[in-house]
Amino acid sequence: MPRSEVEADNTAVGVDRVTAAFDAFADEARLPSIVIGAVQVVLDELLSNTVKAGYPDGGPGRIEAAFEVVDGYLQITLVDDGIAFDPLERADPDTEAALEDRPIGGLGIYLVKQLMDRVDYERVGRHNRLRLVKSLEEPV
Repeated sequence: MPRSEVEADNTAVGVDRVTAAFDAFADEARLPSIVIGAVQVVLDELLSNTVKAGYPDGGPGRIEAAFEVVDGYLQITLVDDGIAFDPLERADPDTEAALEDRPIGGLGIYLVKQLMDRVDYERVGRHNRLRLVKSLEEPV
């Protein structure tokens, strides 16, 4: 079962480090291109939000990411030491409403939930932990 872990600072360079680690893992694990594309979008959304909102004072922090293939599923764990934030608490946006009637924000997390098969959050001590699962089966 392929597995990879990476640690990075809560900076744009750190985000690039995590996404590069995923790309290398995806290549080694021979993940389907549709899965790679979905995960790249998800990582961009979640990691950029973590850097921007998780550290409002701009202080230093750490992001850890683990990628693993288990029983036909890609499992991703993202851990950060930013402020407590459960992205799953926010209600899904009304995508049928007119653009001018929609509140700002929330579409990114909605997209994450749509692209992944499962997203779980927990606060463990002083850390946010997101677990994401994506099937490696090609959609029919």
